[in-house]
Amino acid sequence: MRRVILIRHGESAINAENKTVRRLCGQVDTPLTEYGREQARRVGRFLADRVDLEIAYAISSNLERARDTCEIILQQLAYNPQQLPPTIAFNERSLGHFEGQLEADVYRDFPQFQNDPLYCRFREDFEQKAPGGENLTDVTQRAWSEFQSILTRTSGNLLIVSHYNTIKCLIGRALQLPNSEILQLRVQNAIPHILCADVEPGDQFRMETFTPW
Repeated sequence: MRRVILIRHGESAINAENKTVRRLCGQVDTPLTEYGREQARRVGRFLADRVDLEIAYAISSNLERARDTCEIILQQLAYNPQQLPPTIAFNERSLGHFEGQLEADVYRDFPQFQNDPLYCRFREDFEQKAPGGENLTDVTQRAWSEFQSILTRTSGNLLIVSHYNTIKCLIGRALQLPNSEILQLRVQNAIPHILCADVEPGDQFRMETFTPW
């Protein structure tokens, strides 16, 4: 049995800010909050207690919040998985020209992205995208290509620390879900989502369900 543990980074500064004022993040480099660091420690301790989830390889996106979450998780383990270099392939979906801007400012200057059905799903859609940004089709293509490449050159359990939309796309592609179901997936900060498969050629992934804590 081979498992891929997908974990969204812990709470970031923009995640915390968005509880009161909405800012569009995308690939903006935003650090973890102290609560986000504690979330990472907690999930690391969970993985340390699961013998069946012993990690052989670990990789993250190259954004600070994912890199730091991965480092904190690995610090909780009593062994040392091999760390692969962080990769842009697992970065969050790009919001292009809107990244780092307040939602209210974007909607003021580009009202169609708030109200027009042809534009308003730009943050989470397989076709629509922000100017200069990506849609979920773009994210799936880059993330899945890297995912397959890593699986072919490694063995054992794999930890990937990534982002909300990227993890949704990887889960959806691995489980061969229709786009409508992928859009309904919700990925919380620092909660493991575990894909498992036998190691015979052509084996399909399936989702392992559990109560983490």
